Amino acid sequence: MPIYRAYLIDKDDRVDSFRPVEADDDEEALEAARRLVDGHDVEVWLLDRMVGRMSKPV
Repeated sequence: MPIYRAYLIDKDDRVDSFRPVEADDDEEALEAARRLVDGHDVEVWLLDRMVGRMSKPV
């Protein structure tokens, strides 16, 4: 099972921290990362490939 990284992005559009996300595929990783969108944007990566970015609600 691949380990994705969910990067939490701060208000200055910089990485604040990250959380490892175990998932079978990209869709599962994005679904897990959606739960982390709470006051900041989240980018999901697998190695050097960006899987997606979710924005905080406006």
